[in-house]
Amino acid sequence: PFGTGTSLEGHIQATSGGVCLDVSEMNCVLDVNVEDMDCRVEAGITRLSLNAELRHTGLVFPIDPGADASIGGMVACGASGTAAVK
Repeated sequence: PFGTGTSLEGHIQATSGGVCLDVSEMNCVLDVNVEDMDCRVEAGITRLSLNAELRHTGLVFPIDPGADASIGGMVACGASGTAAVK
């Protein structure tokens, strides 16, 4: 999948054939549950956009892989940055 194009791995190139799916317009917050401290989002939303949407709730998405990557891209690559617990 292609989210925001921040990948350095070049994994979106279908060099041996295949399909690249652009999810960059799938960028909505579907649900925020403050009591459970979670939310449901579409794969193309970026971490900065997510935090802007969450700001009024007091919640924050603390993961920072160093770029404004999409949530789907971070999940796909296991990117979590320095603010994650592993």
